[in-house]
Amino acid sequence: MSIRHLIISAAAALLLSQNARCASVVSYKGEVEHKNTLARDWKRLEGDALPQLADGDEVRTRRASVVEIIMDTGSRIRLAPGSYLKLSKESTVGTALDFFYGKFRVWVKKHSNKFEIRTPTAVCAVRGTEFSLEVDPVTSRTLVDLFRGTLSVKDNLGNELMLQEGRRLSVTPEGLGVPQRISLLLESEHQAGRETLTKEVGLAMSKEAVLSAAAEEIKLAEYQQGKSLIDVFGNRVQLEEYVMRPAADQFKLVVLNKRESRLDYFFYKGTFNAALPVDLSAALRQLGGTPGTPDWYLTSYQTGRSNTLDMVEENASGGHPVNINGNLDLADDVASYFDSASDSFVPVAGAFYKTLFDNYSIKYNGTQTYAWTPVAPNVQSYLSSEVTTAIFGGNGNYNIETSFPDGTFLHNRILETYGTGDDFTQYDNYIIDNDGKTASLENFAGVTTGPQYKEALLQWNFQQVITSSFFGGRKIDLVVEPKILIQSGLVQ
Repeated sequence: MSIRHLIISAAAALLLSQNARCASVVSYKGEVEHKNTLARDWKRLEGDALPQLADGDEVRTRRASVVEIIMDTGSRIRLAPGSYLKLSKESTVGTALDFFYGKFRVWVKKHSNKFEIRTPTAVCAVRGTEFSLEVDPVTSRTLVDLFRGTLSVKDNLGNELMLQEGRRLSVTPEGLGVPQRISLLLESEHQAGRETLTKEVGLAMSKEAVLSAAAEEIKLAEYQQGKSLIDVFGNRVQLEEYVMRPAADQFKLVVLNKRESRLDYFFYKGTFNAALPVDLSAALRQLGGTPGTPDWYLTSYQTGRSNTLDMVEENASGGHPVNINGNLDLADDVASYFDSASDSFVPVAGAFYKTLFDNYSIKYNGTQTYAWTPVAPNVQSYLSSEVTTAIFGGNGNYNIETSFPDGTFLHNRILETYGTGDDFTQYDNYIIDNDGKTASLENFAGVTTGPQYKEALLQWNFQQVITSSFFGGRKIDLVVEPKILIQSGLVQ
C-alpha cells in the first residue's frame, strides 16, 4: 500500500483546536489510530489531509503500519508497526514523550531544547541526536540504538549512563545492561536471516540476499555485462550489470558493485502499458519522448539505490502520454529531439509526447523529502494547479544547488537541502575511466553525432556517490558502465 497522508474529521479538528498544537503528522501507511485528550475512543485515521497533534494526544500503529510525525520544534519521529506513543509535552522549554511499546526512530534537531522520552524501564534525555527505541510489550525491556551524538539513559533504579555513538543498550526492570556495538549485532541478525533470502533484488536486503537474488535473475537476463575497475577514490570495484523482463510488460536493470568490504547496488524496474516487443530497444528508445503517440510508455516505475544499510527509493505511478507542446506549461516544450534512426536532431513542428506521472515520491531511509499527487487524475503538466507538492519539513523549503567543483573535469555536484536546512542530500557524479581518472571536457570535444557519442561513452564509466543527513555518516557509492545502457536501447 502506498503512503497516504492523514486526515482528521471536522469534529476531531474542533477538539484539537481546544489544545495547544505541538506536532504534525506528515505521512502514514496502513492502520494508524489516534486519540486526543478529550476523546474516549480510538479513531482510525483515513484520507489525505495533514492533521495536527496536541499535548496529551496518543498515536498507535497496527500490523504493517507506520506513521511519521514532525514536532513543532523541528524534531522528527517515525513510529514502526505495533507501536504506541503519547505526546506528553511540547513547549519552548522542551519536549517530553511517553513510549509504551513497539519501536520508533527519532531525529532530534540540533541545538534544540531538552528532549526526553520515557519508557516503562528507561528515561532517555537527548540534545541533537539520532537514535531508535524498541520496547517489548511483555517484558518492558527497552533497547536503545544510538546512531549519532550522545544520549543520557536512566533506569528505574536511579542509575544513569551516557551512551556513546554506534552503541546499543538494553534496559530491563533489573536495570542498565552493558553497551554493545550496533555493527556487530546487525551482522549477527543478518547471519540469522540468511536462510530466508528473497528471490528478487529489491530494497532492505542484506548483502547475501542481494547476491542470491541476483544469481537467479541473471539466469533470465537478456543483456549482461561485467568487469573490474578502479573507482574515483582508488578502490577496486567488481561491476556486474544485467537487464531482464520480470513480466511481459516489465523490464528491470540491475547494477551490482562489489568492493572489498561492501556491496552497493542499483535497480530500475518499469511497467509499461502493453507487452514489450521481442526487440526491447524498440520500446526503451521511446522513453525520452516521441513526436507521435508512443506505442509503449511507462505506467509506473521504481528505482532503488542501497549499500545494504541505507537506501534511496523512488516511486512513480499513473503514467500516461501527454503532448507537452500543447499543454499550459511553456517551460516543458520541445523544439527538437534526437532521432536514432537518422542519427540527427530533428525539429519538432507540432506535438511531442512524453510520459507524465500522476504520483511521485522519493525517500531516503524511509523519509520522504519530495512528492506530488494529482489535483485530478491524468495530469497534463506539473504546474501547481495540477499537482499538490509535499516537501519534507512542511515549510516549503526545498533548495537545489548545482556546481562543478573540479573545474573542467566532469565532476558534477547536486546539493539538496530541506526544511530548515539541517537536512540534506548530496549527489557527486563523475565520469571516470577504468583506472579511476576523471574525464575532462576535452575528452568529449568534437563529439557531435550519436555514433560518436556512444563510442565516447564506451571508453568511460559513470560513478555516483550519495551522502545524506539521513545516512548517519555513510554513503551509497555506485559505478555504472554505459555499454549495457547502449545495448538495451536506454541510451540512444
